Amino acid sequence: MSRTTGYSLPPTAAPKLEMLVDRIEANRGDMIDVSELDRSRAQLDIRNVFATLPDGITEEDFVGMLKLAMFTEAGTDSYAAVFEEGALYHDAPWLIRFNQNVWVPDEHTHHAPYKYMLQSLGYSEEELEEGMREVRERHYEHCCGKTPVELATYGVIQEYLTDNWHGLLSKLMKEGAPYAAHCANLVKRRETLHTIWYRDMTAVMVEENPELLSLVADTMVGFQMPGTKLVPQFGPRALDWMTRVNVDFDQIARDLVRNFTDAAGSIKRTGQLLIHMAVRRGYPIGPFPPRLVRGAMDRLGGPGYGLIGEAILDKVGLPLPRKSEGPMDSGMRFYSGAYERIRSRMRKFIGDRIDLRTITGETTAA
Repeated sequence: MSRTTGYSLPPTAAPKLEMLVDRIEANRGDMIDVSELDRSRAQLDIRNVFATLPDGITEEDFVGMLKLAMFTEAGTDSYAAVFEEGALYHDAPWLIRFNQNVWVPDEHTHHAPYKYMLQSLGYSEEELEEGMREVRERHYEHCCGKTPVELATYGVIQEYLTDNWHGLLSKLMKEGAPYAAHCANLVKRRETLHTIWYRDMTAVMVEENPELLSLVADTMVGFQMPGTKLVPQFGPRALDWMTRVNVDFDQIARDLVRNFTDAAGSIKRTGQLLIHMAVRRGYPIGPFPPRLVRGAMDRLGGPGYGLIGEAILDKVGLPLPRKSEGPMDSGMRFYSGAYERIRSRMRKFIGDRIDLRTITGETTAA
C-alpha cells in the first residue's frame, strides 16, 4: 500500500513487475557504442545538411534543434533522481532496478552523437561540456506525480516524444549527412524500446488496480517535456519547429491512443481514460460537460465506456480489436447484424464529438 492517496497495488503486482524488469534486463538490446562514435567522428560532420534544410527551418533553427536534443539527454541524472525518489517512497524496488541497471546507463549515451555533430560545426568540446554541466546543475521540478504508475506514464509520453524528436532530426540529416542520420536513428530506436517498457509497466499496474487510471489521466494532462524547464532557451521552441517541418500531429495522436489503449488493457478502460482526461481538461463531449458524461457512463457501466473507447479508436483511424483479441468492452458479446450497424453509427456520432486535444493537449487541431 502506498502512502499517497489514490495509489495502491495488491500483493500480486510486485512479482509481475519484477518479472517484467527481469525480461527487460535479459533483452535490453544493444546500447549505443560511444567508442564507435568517437572512431567515426569524421562521418558525423553535418555541415552539408545546411544546404538540404526544408523551407522554414534556418541554420540557426537546426543548430537549436540539435542542442535541444543534446542538452535534454544530458539531464538524465535529474530525471533519474525523481524516479528513484518515487520508487523508494512507494517501495518499488523493480523500478529502482530498471532505473539503475537499464534506463540510466542507456540514456547516458544519447547525447554523444549530437556532441560530435555540433563539434563539426565549430563548437568546442569545452563549450558544449559547459552547456551540459549547466543543464545538469539546473533545478529540475517534476511536472507530475511520483507514484510508480505516474512515473511510468510520464515515461511513456516522454520517451515517445523524444523518440519522435530524434526521428525528426534523422530525417533532416538523411540527405546531407547519412551517417549522422543513422546515429540519430540509433537513439530513436532506444527511445522506442523505453516507450514500450514504460507502457508495459503501466499496463501491469492498471491491470492489477484499474482505479489507477485516474492517476494515468492526471499525468497525461499535466505532462510537460523536461527540456521546457531544463533547456529554456530551446525547449519552448520545439512545438514551433515541429509545426514548421510539417510534423504529422494526427499520427502523434494515433500513437498516443495506441500506447494508452495498450496500457489501459481494454476498450472499456480506454473509454474511462478518455473521460477522466476530458474532466481534467474541461473539454466537453459534444454539447455535454465531461462530468455529466462520466456520470451517465458510470450508470451504463462497461458497454457505455466500451462504446466511447471504440469511438476514440475510430476517431484516430485505429482498428477495433478482432474477436480473437479479446472483448471490445466490459465482457459484452461481440455484436453483428443490425445491432452492430447501430453501434457503428453511434461510434461515429461520438467520435465526431471527441476533441483530440483531450489526449494530446494543445499540440494538434481538434
